[in-house]
Amino acid sequence: MVDFTRPVTHTGYKNAEKLKKHYHRVHKQITELPYDLRKGIDIKNIEDKKSWYADNHFMSIPNTGNATPFVFGGAFYLVASIFIIGYFKDGTLKPFEIFLFVLSSLLAMFFTIYYFTKPKKEEILNRRDGLITIPGVLWQKNITIPFKECLFVYSTGGEDGTGAYSLQVMRPSKSKFGTLEDFSVGQGYCYKDMSLICWYMDKNRPLPPGTAFDAYRDRDYERRKAAGFPRPLYPSSITTPEATKEQQAERKRIGGW
Repeated sequence: MVDFTRPVTHTGYKNAEKLKKHYHRVHKQITELPYDLRKGIDIKNIEDKKSWYADNHFMSIPNTGNATPFVFGGAFYLVASIFIIGYFKDGTLKPFEIFLFVLSSLLAMFFTIYYFTKPKKEEILNRRDGLITIPGVLWQKNITIPFKECLFVYSTGGEDGTGAYSLQVMRPSKSKFGTLEDFSVGQGYCYKDMSLICWYMDKNRPLPPGTAFDAYRDRDYERRKAAGFPRPLYPSSITTPEATKEQQAERKRIGGW
């Protein structure tokens, strides 16, 4: 087991009651059956194991913030190179072209510096301790907050709807309004993502579907059985059964649910 324990950095939000009324808020509940975690997290796929990690205690999710400076920096270097080629070809640049060249060069330098100096961006679900770790903004350190206090919303996307209904997490901050961070777990839709996250983070429920968790189901079952099968932490409108009918019957007999 890899230890993804991170110290708590924040508890709650400065303006929590107002933020809870956000009209794009996604509540912590299981409303849809998530996709089987074979494509996103497959323990048989070595390449996936380099970017994903999942067991009965932790789920570490790839964060695009680690690749963003590389991608954008490369793009701005490409733009600057086009103007340089144009200058050597024609011997001159128009004022607007000079402006774009300088701007793209500065942005390319910015992303280069950021790439080599930024902190490691982490997205971690800590099922064992009920914590969630999310990346900070730019050079801000990662944020770890109790999952029960963390707030989620969905994105609105562009005018044509592109990028809409992606799950986002609100960063807590010293200001009244937190910033947002995309927090997808590969389900492609905010309510499916939220369902999978809540299912996983509800340590009173069995582990969610997927080969990533198959090796841990029995020990997780025995842990919950020893605790008397306490009732779930988050509501669900779908069934979240045990791995076998026998285990399900035992949960019903001992826990009553």
